[in-house]
Parts: sequence; C-alpha cells; structure tokens
Amino acid sequence: MIKKLLLFNALMFSAALMAQVTFTNQSDLIGNYPDYSEVAVDMNGDYLDDYVRVSDTGIGIDYQLPDHTFYSVFISTPIQNVPDWSVAAGDIDGNGYNDLFLGNNSRVSFLFANEDGTAYTEITKPEYIFSQRSTLADIDNDGMLDAFICHDVDQSHPYRNEGGQNMVLDQTLIETLDRPGNYAAIWVDYDNDGDTDMYLTKCKGGAQPGDPNRDNAMYTNNGDGTFTENALEIGMRDNAQSWSTVFEDFDNDGDFDAFIVNHDFQNRLMQNDGTGMFTDVIDASGINPTDLGAWENQSGDFNNDGFVDIFSEMSKELYLNNGDMTFIGQDLSFDEGGIGDFNNDGFLDVVNDGNLYINDGNANNWIKVGLEGIESNKNGIGARVKIVGDWGTQMREVRSGQGFSHMNSLLAHFGIGTSTTIETLIIEWPSGTVDIIQNPNINETIIVEEGSTTINVDDFEYETINLYPNPTSALLNFSMKGLENIPVKIIDVNGKIVLNCKVSNEGNINVSSLKTGTYFAMLQVEKKTTSYKFIKN
Repeated sequence: MIKKLLLFNALMFSAALMAQVTFTNQSDLIGNYPDYSEVAVDMNGDYLDDYVRVSDTGIGIDYQLPDHTFYSVFISTPIQNVPDWSVAAGDIDGNGYNDLFLGNNSRVSFLFANEDGTAYTEITKPEYIFSQRSTLADIDNDGMLDAFICHDVDQSHPYRNEGGQNMVLDQTLIETLDRPGNYAAIWVDYDNDGDTDMYLTKCKGGAQPGDPNRDNAMYTNNGDGTFTENALEIGMRDNAQSWSTVFEDFDNDGDFDAFIVNHDFQNRLMQNDGTGMFTDVIDASGINPTDLGAWENQSGDFNNDGFVDIFSEMSKELYLNNGDMTFIGQDLSFDEGGIGDFNNDGFLDVVNDGNLYINDGNANNWIKVGLEGIESNKNGIGARVKIVGDWGTQMREVRSGQGFSHMNSLLAHFGIGTSTTIETLIIEWPSGTVDIIQNPNINETIIVEEGSTTINVDDFEYETINLYPNPTSALLNFSMKGLENIPVKIIDVNGKIVLNCKVSNEGNINVSSLKTGTYFAMLQVEKKTTSYKFIKN
C-alpha cells in the first residue's frame, strides 16, 4: 500500500512539473515609460497586441511588429485623470482605432484616438466618482459601446454612447442599487439567453458581515432594456468583501462558471449547472479557499491545453486547470498584469510595471480570433466565440475590462492541446448574427468580419438526434432524452439569432412565434455544438 501511495504521489508530482508554465522577462525589447495601469491591446488595427502605458505626461505605446520586436512611441500630452484605478479599451467612436476609458480616484476620462491613431484627445467628465473597475460594453445593444464604472462610495455610473465621442451619464441605461462598495463589474451572459448580464463584485470598507453593502450583485438582462438584480436567487450573493470575479467555462460544458477572490470568509469557485444556478465547489478544487486578500483576479489558457487557468494575487499565482473543476497551483515571480500575446506565438504573456513576461510555451497548438463588427460594435465586444473539435466545445466571450484594474487583449484565444484540427469556429455576435467557419487553420490569428460566412448545418449535425415533427407549426421535439434546460438558439437563413429558448421538461421547444420559413436549431450536446435544420409552417 505504501509503495502504491509513493508511486501515485510521484506520478502527480511528475504531472505537475510537466504542466508548469514558465516566463522569461524580455523588458529590454520595450520602452521605459511611466504608467498607472497595464493595457495589453492592439492600438493600430493590425491584430497584434501592443503594450500601452498612460501617465500624467502622456501615453507610451510599444507597438508589436511582425518580427517579434517593438516600435516604441511616447505621445507627449498632459493627462488630467491618470488611470490609477483601472482602464478599459475599445473603439468607442467607430473610427477604427481603440480608445481608452480611464478610472481615477475622483473623475473619469475618455481618451479618444484621432483619425489615424497617432494622437489622443482626453474628454473629462465633471462628476465626482471614486472609481474602481472601468468597463466597456454595448449595454443597450444598439451597436455602439457604452461605459460602466464602479463607484466606491456611491451608486455606480453608466455612460450612454450617443454617437461619435458623446458619452452621457445616464442612470437609466442600467439601474443599479444606490449603494457604495462597488469594486469590479464584469459583463457576461451567464444564463445563456443571448444578452449580456452584469455581475458586480462588492467590498465596503469597515462594513461588518451581513451588511448589505457587501452583497455581490447580479444584474440579469431582461432582454427589454431593463435589468433585475437576482444574485441571491442564483446563489451568487456573496457577502465576503469581494474584490473581483472572473467568469469562464472552466469545465467546457457550455456555460460560464465563476471564481471570486475575497478578503473575508473564503474564496469561491462557483459552478454553473447550465440553468444559471451556481454552487460553490472550491473545497474539492485544489484552490486554497482561505488564501485571502487578493486584489487582481484574471484568467486565460496559459499552457494551451484547452482549459482556462486562474491567474490571481494568491500565494500560488497561477492555478492550472485540469478540466474537471480541479486545479494545480504553481508559483510565479509576478502576480498581476495585462494579458496578451506579445510575440504572436499563440501563448499568453503578461505585462506589468514596465516588465514584459514572455510565456516560454510548449508544443501545444492554438488559435486566436479577431473580430470586425459591422452591425455590432467594431471590436465585437460581447460576442461569444466557440471552437468545436475532438475535445468538445470551448467558449470565450470578448470583454473590455476584467479583473480589478488592467486591460487584456480583445482577441479570443484558445489552446487546443495536441489536437491538429478544429472542426468548427462559431461567432455569436451581439447583433444576433452567427458566423460559422468550417476547419479553420490552427496556429494562426483568424480575422472574422461580421456576417461574412453562412451556416452550413450538414457539416456538423449530431447523428443521434432527430427533430420532429419537421415541418412544425408549434412544438419541435428532440429525439434524444436528457436535454431538459439545454439552451437552444434558433437561427434564420440570413444567419441571425431570432429566438433564444431552452428545451422543456417534455423534451421540446415552442417555435410558434416564428414566421413561416427555414431555420436552424443550435445547441450543445455532450460538449459538442451542433445544429439542425427545420421548417416552420
């Protein structure tokens, strides 16, 4: 028995060593600029991540070049509100160059790129706000990026995009509770209904356990321009002085799980059951639940094995994902920063405090996806990107503003391990358009323009499921059992999502609201995303 235990421990130690991720500091490749927050975003439209640093004297940008070197530029301009708390990036005015949304301890600013991205204009908002996490998202889904900033001492501020560079404070854009302690917002479609929700991580200084100002909040999108706070109902109303939350599909089962870092009680690893209900599974995860006090909390597939890892300010800075809601912790020499691919080798790197940490990589394969919105916002922020292969389905969302303060790449990054092919790439845009690409190349960055591809259901139907009756006038039944509560997206022949629904307890969906015509039902079955053609009478 002792020999078996020793052998098991040796195998586990060997596996942990093989999974280790290492980095090399290559800061000699970049400029030496002052900074307040780390930005790892393409700023000149070439889909190569750049390193951006903003200070009171100007903006330093290390533009990544195709030969893995950098062209470093300092744009000298006074910045009134340096982002000493947070920064988000996105093309707010739609001119083809990314702008910055700066969070300061008293004001916020929008830093707009000019027509060729060589200069920037700061527009400062007059209202007082002790900002925490800044984010950009198309909150009202009109094709333009809005802004949301967490307020530490009062109700948070949403800014409505009214076109051009006109960002207007408008509390009706999303009506949040009028309470302080707002630390980190993250936009995520946690309930798989096709619209973006917002989770608000909260920590109120000096508040005692049970104080409602410490309650994390979920603002669920009702699909009609309004939001309902329902964190308690779905199991996400933590009261543990939380600093930031990441949402990722940690187990690749088609829904977003969450990891919350806390300063009281314990950290949380919340598993989504597929219906938008969450359960804390941290005790069996390998993550120390009482490793408290982290500020930053981020994620990414750092070893390209196909599972999203956790990168956080805990005593183990990187937790490598085993794919089954368990993780193996490892030490790094740094614990935060902006995440991007700074040598275009398909492995995620980190920038922090003027340091460029290049991932040493391994033999695993990968794909990156850059989006060009047409009807949706230019960056495709809010889009859901999926890849289907022999591993099943992996899923990412394009987000502006994650973690507590930094800004990560706007490219969707996937590792695929030793797999050499991807069957299908699927992009579900905020507008409802769905683009599907069969057999995309691996180890490349794929650029997808919204609406440029068409659905071809014959290539990826799941052979064991039939839909009946087909044609149908109302109810559409699935022959496979056990699909209850599985989300289904109905797509028309123009590639638009026209209905979001879930399989009923009777194993069917109601399509009576659809017009007469041909449609496709897309859903995830046994970790594979599949589609089925049907006719509505």
